[in-house]
Amino acid sequence: MMRRLFRRFGKMRGAVMAPLLGAVALAGGGVGYMTAMPGQSFRGPLPPLTAEEEQLARRLRAHVEKIAREEHNTTTPGQLEDVARYIESTLAGLGHTVKQQMFSVDGNRVRNLEVSIRHPGPTGAKPRVLVVGAHYDSAQGTPGANDNATGSAAVIELARALKQMAPPPGQEVKLVLFVNEEPPYFKTAQMGSFLHARDLYTRGENVAAMISLETIGYYSDDKGSQQYPPPLDALYPDAGNFIAFVGDLASRELVHETLASFRRHARFPSEGLAAPASIPGVDWSDHWAYREHGFPALMVTDTAPYRYPHYHSAQDTPDKVDYERLARVVKGIELVVRDLAVR
Repeated sequence: MMRRLFRRFGKMRGAVMAPLLGAVALAGGGVGYMTAMPGQSFRGPLPPLTAEEEQLARRLRAHVEKIAREEHNTTTPGQLEDVARYIESTLAGLGHTVKQQMFSVDGNRVRNLEVSIRHPGPTGAKPRVLVVGAHYDSAQGTPGANDNATGSAAVIELARALKQMAPPPGQEVKLVLFVNEEPPYFKTAQMGSFLHARDLYTRGENVAAMISLETIGYYSDDKGSQQYPPPLDALYPDAGNFIAFVGDLASRELVHETLASFRRHARFPSEGLAAPASIPGVDWSDHWAYREHGFPALMVTDTAPYRYPHYHSAQDTPDKVDYERLARVVKGIELVVRDLAVR
């Protein structure tokens, strides 16, 4: 994601930004159309972790600590390769066949990593595909613990949890770890997720949904810990203790479906938004690449710079992540994926 963009938009808040975004919201059907969501967010004290969630929290911590030991992107190619190898070997160790999507950028050979979960028998027509992914590169100058080792760790643990799942014939789940989400590649054709989405589009794949896991490990119960771009700041909680499901207006149905599923399964606060991509933050992750190719897509996020004080900084280290709440979120996402895979 783009720190400079966030700073620029932050300076436009108030008299200039609010009327502009208000007009955009009305053009898209009104603020209520963007913010009305199915079900109810969980309220009250969180229940004790289950034994399964406690083990999940420990594994998530181990992944984040391994991935976010130091900065890893194309300016530090050795470290980026180390992270890619760790992810690849971990997925293979879980019994998955890992597909590499290799490409060259700025003199470096980099790769997306994908595992597929589908019915073992013949299906005839192209399967209906659900993509769940996260980027594993860090922004320059940061080890990237929350952004986005948390998302990468979640995908690894989804690969573990879903290994024995057999979707119905004609259904496929692709779990993907992307390279090159961060600047200078963000929203360019060199973004790993853009190449992945373009490949699916070129092959005529039936992509029914894409879920991007982006910066999902930081939470605070303090009032005033959560910020928003106007006109959303008056409509959502001011404590950053929830997980958010965010997409553009064309993906509104998918936002509703995934959030409703999460709220059925997870006892954890959650919010949703389907809004014009012109509102800052709505398309700030890998789901942007799939929307560029016409696929329904959304982002699951702790809202990154609107909450996380260490965003894109050297202080984005593994000790800042709330692993117990991260585990609750990842377990909820697993159940969402299971729902979507059989619809």
